[in-house]
Amino acid sequence: MKRTVFRCSALIAALMFTLFAHRVAAAPDGVAPYIELQRELFLAGLFLPEPTTDVQLAFAQHGSRQMEIRFIADHMTAGKLSRLFLQSIAINNSVAAQRASGESLARFFNAFKGSLRAGDILSISERTDGGGVNVYLNQQRLVNITDPNFFNLLLATWIGSVPPSREFKHALLGNSAPEDIARYEALAPAPERLGLVEQWQKPAPVISNTAESGDVLPQESVTTSKRQAVSSVAGEQAERQASVAALPAVMPVSVPAPEAPNSALATPPAATDVAAELEDGPMEPAAPSPVLAAASQGGTPRQSPEPDDDLPDFSVASLELLQDYTATLVALTHAEITYPRRAMKLQQSGSVRMAVVLNASGDVLEVQPLLTSGHKQLDDAVRRAIDKAAPYPAIPPDLAAEHFEFVFPITFMLERS
Repeated sequence: MKRTVFRCSALIAALMFTLFAHRVAAAPDGVAPYIELQRELFLAGLFLPEPTTDVQLAFAQHGSRQMEIRFIADHMTAGKLSRLFLQSIAINNSVAAQRASGESLARFFNAFKGSLRAGDILSISERTDGGGVNVYLNQQRLVNITDPNFFNLLLATWIGSVPPSREFKHALLGNSAPEDIARYEALAPAPERLGLVEQWQKPAPVISNTAESGDVLPQESVTTSKRQAVSSVAGEQAERQASVAALPAVMPVSVPAPEAPNSALATPPAATDVAAELEDGPMEPAAPSPVLAAASQGGTPRQSPEPDDDLPDFSVASLELLQDYTATLVALTHAEITYPRRAMKLQQSGSVRMAVVLNASGDVLEVQPLLTSGHKQLDDAVRRAIDKAAPYPAIPPDLAAEHFEFVFPITFMLERS
């Protein structure tokens, strides 16, 4: 009897492994490249139990869904990856949904202890019971999050009402380019990256507080040394990179474009639940019924390569503070946007993302385009809005940052009549 039970258990285990291996090897339902500054950062893959082109059905399915990122960029810091996600999470989800999952978000981002490299594979796999997600890096489990709303919170960043682009969303929902699927399937982590998660999760060695020259400092001493370094003149640039934060926290809004360039825009409405924000817009502009809609995520690569010590260090309180401040900045900029009349007449549309760096007083230090619309008039309209909105409110003292970066996203879209 025991032998029979053992054989049955072994058979079940083998079957489960076969199903898992088949799932991993299966082609995704959609693949889309994420592009910033005309450079591909990664290929996104979406797996659904039942393939669909309908956004609502994709969100309604529960269990066995998977979001996967296969990195193309040679080097992406963990901090940059977290900021890319955070910005789009804030735009595509209600404030209530974000705060309900605040602890889960902090655990997710703080699990990354180093940079991502070309070929690395990050998988966010929903549990079969829909009760949370397992996050894997190069096939090793990075973190387990028991939050039933967490997968949809992240999925909204890709196929919600404000995706990275309409083309990105369209590709993930069953309209991928064959060459993108081929490139996606060819990407794999380098052999030396396969033990990365295990290295990250090893506890820091306990070392005497008194370190001789050449000794490895304990974690507390290392942290203190870093703080001293970034406060020095030599570490000024490193401090700027570590202190610059990016987290657009305004919800997707849709307001009529003004009849004349000087007409005031309506104040963006309060955030609503994500279920009410998932209407899919037209893929191509049609009759000129102009609309302005807040657009997508993006972060500014400050230098190449970026520093390895750009690690997330989020708490629930810090996430809420970032969200509130950045929501103010984005809303102030949005209030200054007008749809250029000539662009409307020519039926020009497109998405624009601008990274804006502020000093402690709220003055604009730098504006850098992350995504251009392809139409100079639309891009210039965004720059004018930033100039009009400046100076912005000062950085809140509790953020303890000398510089602050936010990304202003906007889509100029002509709706179907």
